[in-house]
Amino acid sequence: MQRPSRRTEFEERVVEGEMVVMDKESEQIHQLNQTASFIWQLCDGDHDRQQIAEKLAAAFEVDAETAAQDVTDTLIKLEEIGLLVSS
Repeated sequence: MQRPSRRTEFEERVVEGEMVVMDKESEQIHQLNQTASFIWQLCDGDHDRQQIAEKLAAAFEVDAETAAQDVTDTLIKLEEIGLLVSS
């Protein structure tokens, strides 16, 4: 998934700095930690993995390699649980 895009039919709320995504269809609630919440917000179809990793590295003051791995791992998980548009 080069330019990840989140599905739009969910309700979202920020609770204490973390994103809560509610899927009414499956009756599931997903709570994203601060890092995953940051990545989720950038899954808009406009940013590619590299851009997301660069923004993550700057925002969380981590090295580029760590940020890239975090983005990859998070995108895989978000796709597995059905929060991203399938590629």
